[in-house]
Amino acid sequence: MVNGLSRYYPSRELSGLQDEMERLFRSFFGGEPSSPSTAGAWSPPLDVEETDEHFVLHVELPGMDPQDVDITLEESVLTISGERRFYRETDSEGFRRVERRFGRFHRAVRLPDRVTGEKVEAHYKDGVLTITVPKAEEAKPRRIEVRGS
Repeated sequence: MVNGLSRYYPSRELSGLQDEMERLFRSFFGGEPSSPSTAGAWSPPLDVEETDEHFVLHVELPGMDPQDVDITLEESVLTISGERRFYRETDSEGFRRVERRFGRFHRAVRLPDRVTGEKVEAHYKDGVLTITVPKAEEAKPRRIEVRGS
């Protein structure tokens, strides 16, 4: 520092921004940000849809056996976990590039307290797991008739 001035280093600012973004990813998603070098750590993308009767989750799990997926609903938290295994048999001597993620995953989605776990359904088709969680009767919208005098 010369005469109360300090030298500006843009690379130091970018490094600080990167550290802050990684901290944000860890706090928001509960883990490390995704990167190709993170072996075995992956999280399948999912969508949550709400209808008048249900919450519907669509989870992308291409190449997985449905028997390798566990689904639980406890206190309005729907948990999806499982493992995508690396190729069991290959014809070639080795891979030149592997971009798909393998290993264990765990997703937890908090749903509103107005769900019932008694009639949850799960279907797997074309690499997409669809989970339908019915709303509790008291949570469903009701039509109220307005009567004239």
